[in-house]
Amino acid sequence: MVKITAPVTADWVAAAERAARMLRRGYQAARVGDGVYRVRSASHQDTIHTVRIRNLGQLDATCDCPHGQHEGAKGQCWHKASALCQETRRLPRPLVSAEEIERRMARFARA
Repeated sequence: MVKITAPVTADWVAAAERAARMLRRGYQAARVGDGVYRVRSASHQDTIHTVRIRNLGQLDATCDCPHGQHEGAKGQCWHKASALCQETRRLPRPLVSAEEIERRMARFARA
């Protein structure tokens, strides 16, 4: 399990939303090594971008796409968001007991 300690800013939310839209269109990050993913370009069909995850908890990754290589670019590229999402799906999750789920859900019970 990993704890995301970096702030999840509006830029990251927008990138994750775009990654989700691209996933529905068939563009998905594919793991090719430890912390290394390949993502097909949406704008150039013959281009595949490489994302390298340095620290998942800090949302620290690099992408070789033009946006990812542009110093001072605003926002985050969807390729990085796609790879980070895939990496979180790959990691094991701790089992939670039914009692723990009930305890957590009790916070949302209406009085």
